[in-house]
Amino acid sequence: MDCRHGLKVRELELDRLAGSPATEADETFLASHLASCDPCRAEVDGMSAMWTRLGEDDGADLSPSPAFVARTTAAMAGIAAENGARAGNGKGGSLVPFPARHSRQNLLKAAVVLLAGGLGFLLARGTARPESSTAATALPTPSSRAGDRGENVALVSNRTVDASRAALDLSGKPRLANVAYRASDEPGKIAVSFDVTTRYTVVGRPEDKGVADLLVSLMSGAAETEGAKGKVLDFVSATTREGAAVSPEIVSLLRRTLETDRNPGVRKKAAEALVQMPPSPEIRDALAAALKADPNPAVRILAVEGLAKAAAVLKDQSTIETLREKAGDDRENGYVRSQAALALKRIEI
Repeated sequence: MDCRHGLKVRELELDRLAGSPATEADETFLASHLASCDPCRAEVDGMSAMWTRLGEDDGADLSPSPAFVARTTAAMAGIAAENGARAGNGKGGSLVPFPARHSRQNLLKAAVVLLAGGLGFLLARGTARPESSTAATALPTPSSRAGDRGENVALVSNRTVDASRAALDLSGKPRLANVAYRASDEPGKIAVSFDVTTRYTVVGRPEDKGVADLLVSLMSGAAETEGAKGKVLDFVSATTREGAAVSPEIVSLLRRTLETDRNPGVRKKAAEALVQMPPSPEIRDALAAALKADPNPAVRILAVEGLAKAAAVLKDQSTIETLREKAGDDRENGYVRSQAALALKRIEI
């Protein structure tokens, strides 16, 4: 849900469904907001429908059918016997009979707790949470700083949490968006899906592995658009210009970008970043290859600048020869040739 009042609306509606008394101010807010907000009204309608469905199993038999029990028991017995034969002891594993189904009341309570946990609220705020030996599954909170205590912060695109084994820790009150409700594939269970919108701020030195890995990921394609990719390349150039150390992984990725990216603007930014860095054999080789083969004159001009810098620092003859060949190449763009010649004059070996 895109509405900024979405979380409050969900909480108030869940309290109403559970029979918790609401203040007059809350009732006025909810009625007024739902009258003017279509997304929130649709969300509340969905919650009400789900709540109603949870109470519609009066008299329903949720136990597995005899045929299902027979087929499953036979299959499990066969697997157990096969495993015993493989182990060489001729023994099969023991089978546990199907348990009797829980009462409708217990099933309803479990479903409601799962619904409340998925939305990030407790059904009854005055009731203490039961103790559990399972660890809480923490949804990420804003401005996380990995490395303060040496912890790893996992970023995943999709995750399923089993509410019977882990509890959701929503104490950071992250914003839940795109909420969807459906029946689970497992009998008697429901599924609540949502996206967690959390903004991360990673703080560190440019050479820190966490920072370097993040920048490499963004340059490798995690950035959604070419413009976003260009921004991270500009950022790398700016930090390098300020004299910061450079991660080898960043250098390698910039070289691959310069060699393979189809967008000339992206290759140009990669070349700019490499030119800003302290010369190294890897950077020199990447710029030499670009000077010889890149179809974009702007990229080749930057390569000339970087090779001139590399020749002065590394003092290798091969770089000077590359510039001489370009300066005398009649097929080359005139401005690129003149820049190569000018670079040769400025080199003091």
